[in-house]
Amino acid sequence: MSLTVGEVALIAAGIGLVSPLIAYWATARLDRERWIREQRSEVYIEMLAIYGRMARKASHQEGGYTELSPEEWRLLQAQVEAFTSDRVFAIRDLYLNAFDRFLDALGAVNEAADSSTTDQLLARQELVDEHAHAADNIMMT
Repeated sequence: MSLTVGEVALIAAGIGLVSPLIAYWATARLDRERWIREQRSEVYIEMLAIYGRMARKASHQEGGYTELSPEEWRLLQAQVEAFTSDRVFAIRDLYLNAFDRFLDALGAVNEAADSSTTDQLLARQELVDEHAHAADNIMMT
């Protein structure tokens, strides 16, 4: 097959017109991936800081833990859902479930402190410690 000069010029013009579009598309895709990685790293840092404080509370290392406001908590969880990987998301669910069990057990101990016998209180405190240990173990994995 033999091409004429005109056909070669048309092919070259087509390549000249398409190549900037391909370059723009590739650059936009790389920029988007970089932005997602940046967002993910910021969310991971914030998530580890907050969940770390929660784990320290569960292991009785931090008495001054203050919970996030509901708005801040919803924002963090939305960011976690939007930017984390499926693996991190699954670990987050395990951790939050363990921490919720810890808080429930701690609440039960606090409510029962006035009306329970020492044996009942010790049994409930052991339950709190078990849930705290579970939350701490998940955080450390």
